[in-house]
Amino acid sequence: FSAETPLCGWSMSKSVLALLVGAAAGRGRLKASDSALLPEWSGPGDARGALTLEDLLRMRSGLVFDETYADPLSDVTQSLFALPDSGGAAAAKPLETARGTQWRYASGTSNIVSRVLRRALERGGEDYHAFPRAALFGPLGMGTAVFETDAAGTFVGSSFVYAAARDWA
Repeated sequence: FSAETPLCGWSMSKSVLALLVGAAAGRGRLKASDSALLPEWSGPGDARGALTLEDLLRMRSGLVFDETYADPLSDVTQSLFALPDSGGAAAAKPLETARGTQWRYASGTSNIVSRVLRRALERGGEDYHAFPRAALFGPLGMGTAVFETDAAGTFVGSSFVYAAARDWA
């Protein structure tokens, strides 16, 4: 390791994602109160359509998600290491509780937020993959920062930002 070695941010990546959502909101691309976030949640009677971006950011969505790292078949380990679309896998989960009624730490929720951010930026004609560098890493001088995507091309907002220790600081 050296001073320039990029280190995986794991859950610090969630904070990076939240900053990017804030930058996109500042550009008018989305709002915390936005609902009807994903087309797969638009079916008749699908209560997930009422979920807001704020519900997802505050991890109070009510979606089922198993955050057990010791189990290789849990939702989190499958979405991070085996499934090609981590946000899509989390978005496919049903509601377990009503939105806003229970806080539950869930990496899947962050990966859904990453999908929502991608849709919002692309609808606005912005380059989603260039956005972290343009909106955050570049202005902060984080020269070593890299935000990795899943196989579907969506940033793994829960876990996979890499940066040298000085850039993290």
